[in-house]
Amino acid sequence: MSTLSPISAALESSTVLIVDDEDDILDLLRYNLERLGVRVIAARNGVEALEVIENKEIDLIVLDIMMPQMNGLEVCQHIRKYSRQKTVPILFLTARSEEEDHILGLEVGADSYLSKTYGIDVIMSQIKALLRGSHRIVRGASLFTIHDLEIDRDRYWVFRSIADQRTQITFTRREFDLLYFLANSAGVVFTRKKLIKKVWGVKVEVGQRTVDVHVSKLNKKLGKYQDKDYIQSVKGVGYRFLEST
Repeated sequence: MSTLSPISAALESSTVLIVDDEDDILDLLRYNLERLGVRVIAARNGVEALEVIENKEIDLIVLDIMMPQMNGLEVCQHIRKYSRQKTVPILFLTARSEEEDHILGLEVGADSYLSKTYGIDVIMSQIKALLRGSHRIVRGASLFTIHDLEIDRDRYWVFRSIADQRTQITFTRREFDLLYFLANSAGVVFTRKKLIKKVWGVKVEVGQRTVDVHVSKLNKKLGKYQDKDYIQSVKGVGYRFLEST
């Protein structure tokens, strides 16, 4: 009797929401995902997508930008601010392929961004990588404190304590993974390529600019510690988390 690998088991236990008003894209993605045992839910516009998000447990959202009623950027922003599933991974899959669109997609909270000009093999590789990440279990210390931050890997919680006031900070799944990785190795400098490999994975198609955008968003959400950014840029090399003293 054969048993499923951890990766196959994770895929078969996943639910993917595809949000697109093009039948060809919906049908193509549904066919390829269902072959892997993934449950697929389709929404044809942003309003339908938000209704699904509030009523179903979702492991990944594949989101178009140009849609009727509510565009994908607005949907992504709404999810990150108001949804009970704020940290669900979001992949923009859109006809808009300019670098400015890519950066804007990441800035509003997406985990990844692909143009529809990519072949189905590349798109599926990205989806599978994001799904593996959403089911990934990181071994080692799951709860630790550094500076004035308390980071809980199992619950995806981050709390900051200032003057006896403890406040939770909300991050996307990818933002949290990057924060956790860097904070766990405070003081160590990582190149952008190394961070992509460790946090996004070798099969995920992202550029080094993606790391810059995520670090900028992390520092904005975290604020300052003793007038310093928590994540510091090392010119010509990469990034490091502020070392404990």
